[in-house]
This record gives sequence, C-alpha cells and structure tokens, in this order.
Amino acid sequence: MTQQDDFEKEAHAIGERLALLLVAADLPDDVKASFSAMIPEMNPEQLDRLIKILEDNVKDTVTTQETELTSAVLRAQTQYEKDRQQAEKSALGELEEIEHVLNQDKT
Repeated sequence: MTQQDDFEKEAHAIGERLALLLVAADLPDDVKASFSAMIPEMNPEQLDRLIKILEDNVKDTVTTQETELTSAVLRAQTQYEKDRQQAEKSALGELEEIEHVLNQDKT
C-alpha cells in the first residue's frame, strides 16, 4: 500500500465516523447541516475538536436516555409492588371470608 492509499483510507474512516456522530448527536438539524457544510474546510485539528464535541454530545444523550430509562423502570417497579400488595391483601381477605363461611357450615 502506498502512502496515498493509507491517507485515503484514514480520510474515509474519519468521514464515516463524522457521519455516524452527526446522525447520532442530539442536535438540531440546522446545526448538523452547518457542521456538515464546514467539514470540507476544516483542518485536522478542527476535525478532531468537532469529533470530540460530537462524541461528548452523543455520550450526554446516552447518559440522559439511560437516566430516563432507569427512572421509568423504578416507577414501574414501585407501581407493580403497590399493585401486588393490594392484590395480596384482597386475596387474603377473600380467603378469610371463605374460611369463615366454611367454619359456619361445620357448626
């Protein structure tokens, strides 16, 4: 492989990474379009900074989604436990009533 081939492969990999990060980033579409328009004019250092910004934005999005999911699971678990306890209380009450009826029949 020539040095030119290596450079083209690396440039292609960076382009794919930037495209994936832009798609995954939780940014308004106009901001994404602005970044896309600036990319061809950016030098390597600017591209590195843009990649870091996008990576941080994607990580923040994942963290936020994880927090929201955790909260939803905890709320569902709390509601389930409350419903389960209520159902258990109701079932025990019905069993006591049946036992009472059965004990009356014995006498």
